Amino acid sequence: MKAVFLLQWRRFYRQPLLVLAMFGLTVIFVSVSAAGGQDEPAIVPVYTESMEQEQALDWVERLNSEQQFTFEWMPEPEARSYVAEGDVPQAVELMETDYRLLVGREDPARLALDSLLRRVYSEELRLEDAAQEVPDIRELMDSALSDPALEISAGSLQGNGDGDELQLLFGMTLFFVIYTIMFSLVRIVDEKRTGTWNRMIMSPVRKWQMYFGHLGFSFLIGFSQIALIFLLFWYAFGFELGDRFWLLIVIAACYTFAIVALGLLIISLISKPQQLSAVIPIVATGMAMVGGAFWPIELVTNEILLAAAKALPITYGLEALTSVAVYGNGLQSVMMPLAMLLGFGGICMAIAIRLLEWRSAS
Repeated sequence: MKAVFLLQWRRFYRQPLLVLAMFGLTVIFVSVSAAGGQDEPAIVPVYTESMEQEQALDWVERLNSEQQFTFEWMPEPEARSYVAEGDVPQAVELMETDYRLLVGREDPARLALDSLLRRVYSEELRLEDAAQEVPDIRELMDSALSDPALEISAGSLQGNGDGDELQLLFGMTLFFVIYTIMFSLVRIVDEKRTGTWNRMIMSPVRKWQMYFGHLGFSFLIGFSQIALIFLLFWYAFGFELGDRFWLLIVIAACYTFAIVALGLLIISLISKPQQLSAVIPIVATGMAMVGGAFWPIELVTNEILLAAAKALPITYGLEALTSVAVYGNGLQSVMMPLAMLLGFGGICMAIAIRLLEWRSAS
């Protein structure tokens, strides 16, 4: 067993490109996508025809205090030019008691912009009406808000607020490690095709030692890739992975075991290494798309796809990792996903070894 295990490491030392490529692709995809997702608020040009500039600038300051869009005051010709040339999808014309949207093209944020303007205008107009009876209404409101009698804090189901980044990190990590693990098992097909496997059976090395040497190497190389990526993004990129990193490592180990078993099952059905070059990308990409690695599984509404996701290990791996890192849950909350991963791996391993032995005997 030790000789088989060390032989795989010597082969890895001579050809480490695949593992390094999968590691590098994970880092690149996550870092670039996470950086691209940190968008600044959209710029909205603001102009007026009926208001004094000083009054308009007060309105711009009030709108920017909402921190939802970036409102920029500019002359009317310049604002219209921005919209006409397509630099911005819309601009806002401020009026005394109303506003007008100058639309150039369709924009998904238009409803949010219109809702914001309507709310702010409604609040300001009500305050102006109240100021006719209570002139210092604004000062009274500011004083009351500075020392409120009751404070309400709002939380989000997104946990620590880094849910999107962690979803991306976990999804890409679990996706690319599939390639690393499954291609590391190709040596078994090569040895069976060239007859090396049968010659080793005739040697003092037992079959379980041969399997353990190959599978142990694949498990360790895949597990190390996941652990190193988690550590890299935790310490180097500042991703908040929670205070139960040890549990993330346990989940990674269970997921790695399931993928190793799945890879062995696929190999037991393949007779030529060239076939794996087509099968592995299909399996890896299909699992990632259905299992929620590319987008949150909550966005999927098709019942057939949701049912198929229940049979994939990547679904339970992502569920467990998200539960711990995003929502701060403990071991008890991820017992079911871990049991599913171990059960999936055990079943695939038993079937794969039985098929390999049957094909060797025949």
